[in-house]
Amino acid sequence: MESFSMTPRDRASLERILECIEAIETYVARTGPGWPDDDMTVDAVAKRLEEIGEVAKRVTQQTLASMPAVDWRGIKGLREIIVHDYGDIDVELLLGVVRDDLPGLGIVASAMLTAS
Repeated sequence: MESFSMTPRDRASLERILECIEAIETYVARTGPGWPDDDMTVDAVAKRLEEIGEVAKRVTQQTLASMPAVDWRGIKGLREIIVHDYGDIDVELLLGVVRDDLPGLGIVASAMLTAS
């Protein structure tokens, strides 16, 4: 990661992304491995993923570019899918994002906050 001075808005946005990730992890842990079958948990996870995508739009290009391991375009795109196709949310897509993508996003965002 390239060292630079992150803006206060970037810092607040990354902190909020980490809060959303923590909330998703809590929802999933509380419901257990069957969470994709629980409508309330799916709704809560989708809402937080939507928020992550919205908050990512507030992060400056310089900060986004300093985290090339993160698919920021995909994060923002997922937000669009959730917002505009909410009635048809693909639960398998959410499951994959929670399982495969959120842990890495959390690691990179935490490292970025620590480094700046």
